Amino acid sequence: MTRTPLDLHNAQEDLSLISQIRSGDYAAFTLLYNKYCGPLTQYGLKFIPDLPAVEDCLHDVFVWVWMNRQKLNIHSAVKSYLFKSVRTAMLHWLQKQHRLQPLNTGDDPAYAFELQLTPETHLLNNEQRRLIRQQIERVLLTLTAKQKEVIYLRYYEGLNFEDIAINMNLSVKACYKLMGRAITTLRENIPGSLVLLIILLH
Repeated sequence: MTRTPLDLHNAQEDLSLISQIRSGDYAAFTLLYNKYCGPLTQYGLKFIPDLPAVEDCLHDVFVWVWMNRQKLNIHSAVKSYLFKSVRTAMLHWLQKQHRLQPLNTGDDPAYAFELQLTPETHLLNNEQRRLIRQQIERVLLTLTAKQKEVIYLRYYEGLNFEDIAINMNLSVKACYKLMGRAITTLRENIPGSLVLLIILLH
């Protein structure tokens, strides 16, 4: 998938920060942290509804980045690299809590990933739209964790399918299939629900 000019600008800006971090520039490290702390926290909360635990995982990720700055070797977009690192930290945290089988022992680890709609939006100003919202929430419950995660990363965080595949340790084809099945489920239950879902997630 072609990156937009804004995506390319952000990617170049991030690579510049990484280059400065490799040289020991703590101000650049702080800029990178401040840029992604919010989005990474929201992503982590989809796995673990426990803010202190998520903050601990983020802390571990960024401490690792700083301590290993001289040998950072990032082959994907920096944003994708950070999301993948946080995802790994979340899954390891869950494993330590005995909520998962050991990682990489199956194709579909039973992790949870929650998509929650915002409490209210200007679109939901009548009974009909309130009912549509409730229908979308019910349909979301039927999606798998991976389907919800693909939707979140694509439509909320703006990652392309190549980066999503790297993040989730899947092939690009598998990510397309997950998205396709999720969209089919949404469309079969509620016409136009994908557009509404994207709006309601923000």
